[in-house]
Amino acid sequence: QREPKGSETAFIDMGLNNLFAVVTTAGDALLVKGEAIKAEYFRGKTEARILQSMRDILRKHEVDLWREYHHRYLRAVFKTNERLRHLYRTAIRFTAEWLYERGVRKVYLGYPYLLTQDNGNEYNTNVWWYRKLALWLYDTLQEYGIELLLTPEFKTSVECSICHIEHNGARVYRGLYICEKTGRKLNADLNAASNIAYRAGY
Repeated sequence: QREPKGSETAFIDMGLNNLFAVVTTAGDALLVKGEAIKAEYFRGKTEARILQSMRDILRKHEVDLWREYHHRYLRAVFKTNERLRHLYRTAIRFTAEWLYERGVRKVYLGYPYLLTQDNGNEYNTNVWWYRKLALWLYDTLQEYGIELLLTPEFKTSVECSICHIEHNGARVYRGLYICEKTGRKLNADLNAASNIAYRAGY
């Protein structure tokens, strides 16, 4: 286990288009993109669907070749999960190295309680492995001597990190947040990470 280089604190908003949006008390910011993860998920889903369809057709017509397609289908599902795991773990390792090099000692991670129960869809239940990501991040940060704490992230995406008012329609595009009071423009995910810092008392 390493010893942190400094005493800075970081705040992470976890998402899908931007897997990690990070801000630190030193003023550094980081966006880790998640497009490759989404692309791999849908590529694997298409491949598995085609193989599953071929397997079912052959089985329906009592062609013994269906067993081979069943094996291919299982293999495709396994490979997709392994590729997704690799992409996630690589992103986590990169983020941990980035935090360590900037002297971060403590990290607050926004946790979306009851997200899948209240607003479940394919993205936040199948593509986005939130619990696994949080556990992997905890284990990896521990190697660098960095402490990980969870904090609720409810409405951090809609609240403005400048004036702390919930502006209706302030999120103009997926990645752009405009404060209606000051007119300042922010990255929407970094805005959420800044709100996590505010809720944690920073």
